Amino acid sequence: MDAELKQAFGEHLAELRKTLIYCLVALAAAFVIIFGFFNDVFMDILLKSLRDMNLNVVYTMLGEVWATKMKVSFMVAFIAAFPFMSFFVWRFLAPALYPQEKKMFGLCFFAALILFLAGVAFAYFAVLPVTVRFFVAFGEGTADAMLTVGKYVSFLFGFVIPFGLVFLMPLVIYLLRKVGLISAEVLVRTRKYVWILLLIVAAVLTPPDVVSQLMLFMPMMLLWEIGIFVAKRTTPRGEREDA
Repeated sequence: MDAELKQAFGEHLAELRKTLIYCLVALAAAFVIIFGFFNDVFMDILLKSLRDMNLNVVYTMLGEVWATKMKVSFMVAFIAAFPFMSFFVWRFLAPALYPQEKKMFGLCFFAALILFLAGVAFAYFAVLPVTVRFFVAFGEGTADAMLTVGKYVSFLFGFVIPFGLVFLMPLVIYLLRKVGLISAEVLVRTRKYVWILLLIVAAVLTPPDVVSQLMLFMPMMLLWEIGIFVAKRTTPRGEREDA
């Protein structure tokens, strides 16, 4: 029996190693393609907000542009390769899942991808231009704007990624409700405390201007209410099995 367990464990370990290799290959292939053929396109997209305001972007170190392009290519490659990597992970986990769990896993993955991309798009197209204009206008008369490409791209990623993560809130609430860790009644009772917490989170994740903070707080508040709505209509797995 011990020999069979060891053999099964060895087979799972080998399959896991194969899955990780496939994921790394997918990520590396996406990175090479994007860095080699589409890097300038994505750099133009990221710098569009500044160029629309006639702001020049400079660099202060010889390797700054190269390092920035590498960072942008990696982030875009990760997003592009994520569906393929998820497929390999799904193929590894599928034999251990029931048919209903397989269906829920697929739906949750699709929902997470859509919500994350929606949050990033909202941050980039709706919030970022307002934030940039605010800081540029605030600095007028005091100093001339001279933005380095590396620091701006780092600011950009640090700005939009939290929005993408925040937009996952309804899905997280659904999953916690599904496994029975939270109840809709608790979510309703703690609403006002959560709003205060969300306001603090918005203040921490965004630049120190009221407009950006409100533009993050309002969607978070709406997403929390959507999460409550979903939780009220979700039956925990244990209760359904008992029924």
